[in-house]
Amino acid sequence: AFPSRVMAKVGMVTSCIGAALQCMAGAPQLLSAIAADGAIPFLTFLTRKKKSRRRRKSLSLSDSAGLQNLGITASFEVSGNNSVSTEKSEDVDVQNSKRAVWFSWAIASLGTLMGNIDRITPILTMFYLMMYGGINLCCFLLAWVDSPGFRPQFKYFSRNIALLGFIWCLALALLISWPMALLAILLMYLIFKYIAISAQRMAVIGGETNSSRSGTNWGDVFDSVRYKITTAILAGVTGTENFHAKNWRPQLLTVVDTNDVGTPLSNEGLALASQFKGGRGLNMVVSIKHGSFLNPMTFELSQQCNARLKACMEKERLRGFSEVIFTESSFSEAVWSAVMHSGLGPVSPNTVLLSWMADWRRRMNIGQDRQQENIDLSDDGTVSPCSVDEYVATLKGLGLMHRAVCLFKGNKFPRIGDIAPVGSTIDIYWIVDDGGLCLLLSYIISRNPIWRRNVHLQVFAVTTSTKDNPRNIEASVVDFLQQIRINASVHVVNIQGIELADDFRARSNDGCPSSVPIVTIGETLRMDKDDHSCSSESSHDNLFSNFSREKACLPSVAAYELGSSSDERCNTEVPDRREYVAMTENDAPHLFLRVETAKKLNNMIRLNSPSASLVVTHLPLSYKVSNVASYMEYIDAMLKDVDNMLLIQGTGVEYLTTVA
Repeated sequence: AFPSRVMAKVGMVTSCIGAALQCMAGAPQLLSAIAADGAIPFLTFLTRKKKSRRRRKSLSLSDSAGLQNLGITASFEVSGNNSVSTEKSEDVDVQNSKRAVWFSWAIASLGTLMGNIDRITPILTMFYLMMYGGINLCCFLLAWVDSPGFRPQFKYFSRNIALLGFIWCLALALLISWPMALLAILLMYLIFKYIAISAQRMAVIGGETNSSRSGTNWGDVFDSVRYKITTAILAGVTGTENFHAKNWRPQLLTVVDTNDVGTPLSNEGLALASQFKGGRGLNMVVSIKHGSFLNPMTFELSQQCNARLKACMEKERLRGFSEVIFTESSFSEAVWSAVMHSGLGPVSPNTVLLSWMADWRRRMNIGQDRQQENIDLSDDGTVSPCSVDEYVATLKGLGLMHRAVCLFKGNKFPRIGDIAPVGSTIDIYWIVDDGGLCLLLSYIISRNPIWRRNVHLQVFAVTTSTKDNPRNIEASVVDFLQQIRINASVHVVNIQGIELADDFRARSNDGCPSSVPIVTIGETLRMDKDDHSCSSESSHDNLFSNFSREKACLPSVAAYELGSSSDERCNTEVPDRREYVAMTENDAPHLFLRVETAKKLNNMIRLNSPSASLVVTHLPLSYKVSNVASYMEYIDAMLKDVDNMLLIQGTGVEYLTTVA
């Protein structure tokens, strides 16, 4: 040792004491800063709040209110929930925090009580390596995602070197002591998850109470990583909106009515939308309100209502996006705009869920009332922005936009936490060949944990003609369900003497779009029988052969021709030459959607499904009549005394496939 052994020992002792004093001075301040920022909630006891801070904020708010009363506009920031502009160190006295000093002393003392510093050296080494490795990983990820906020000043910075530093620190930790390295990684992961869960919980509390203590968003690097991956995936699937049948899933847009604060007037619609998550599609919830963003505080009101709507979605465990829209245009225009502009590319709504307008009779004249004066027509004293005319126009427009429509009436519908009782059934009344959308959506709902244990699917094949053979239809439907791997019991019900099917399918010159079904289940069987010249005993083997096994395409007359493969059907554009049921001269528009027909269908449903938990069938075509009152009365008669009923209208392209 130079100049002597004693001087070397004195130097080492002095440097150790200096390092210890530096740690004892810096560590408490670091802990206090972390506690003040709220990054680790259980460290908040280390801080001491300034009592004068809240009083000064309240004075500023009252002074601002007084300035507004005088006609002077004051700009101030109320909370800092989503920004680092509100420094929490200003609210907390972090200087000379005795609690942080004693807490640091306790941590250091626990290590010395072990009697041998070599016992704690490995874990301390791992902590240092994890810290430096984490810094290198963050620098690499920020450079990889090209974050505009990451602007390193070091001239020779390279993301490859940062990645190499992370790998080097991780490798050193494993080489030094792999058990301690795994323990350090586990502790780091637990702290990370604790911080993430606490931040989410505080964000929810802050959104409901508008509290400035709701947690500061410091910008998570993994948010940038998820954003980059999401944009890359969306760019990769752009132009592939026409999915294969086995990849089709409902991208759901749910329209709900909310009160003045954003609480849904009925939660049954959100409950059903949550149960569609078995399809793993996108969920979007919108609420339409009458107003203009040119009016003061409209945007703030929409944000508050949206926060409340989001909280209601979380109670139903409905993960997705929500938006409260204020518009001065019609309800139908707002819904159509939301359908067209929600989502990105293929991740856009293809299915719209609306709740049944139970008070439609009281809303019949709401359009005229709105032009004259606002009249309270709803139970909670608020005027709904939707009239009956707009409601029916919305359904028509969605059909012309080639969007599937689900109309739901719910009464005591099972919610999150409920379990369907033993023997529950979901009954499907299959009247027309809609491409299998009723079957598919019913199957998706049955996969939800609420239904999965005790529910059983029942398919009621409805025949409307004396030419239909019930035995052949039942055998054919059973065979088809086996091919598409859906377990359900099959029943055939006959409802002859009325033109029920004409209310759910297109006829010539009735103004229905090309996506509307044109044949019933029985007619599909007879068509297949005639084309293949099969006997009645074996014709059921080929029923529903029009469902493409490889690709999903709109069925046409050419699809039934012999020698036409599925690839030719889908890749060749064929003009619409479908064989519509001809309308006679005696047929008139008022003969469609007659209330007597709906009542007979309702009686049949109540007779065969008295205890069904959910009834699923087709939505009557609104194009059949010009009088909206007749259309609403028809649906009202269908839904009478049925607690939970889902009416579905497809687009002609949603198909069940027999291949996995």
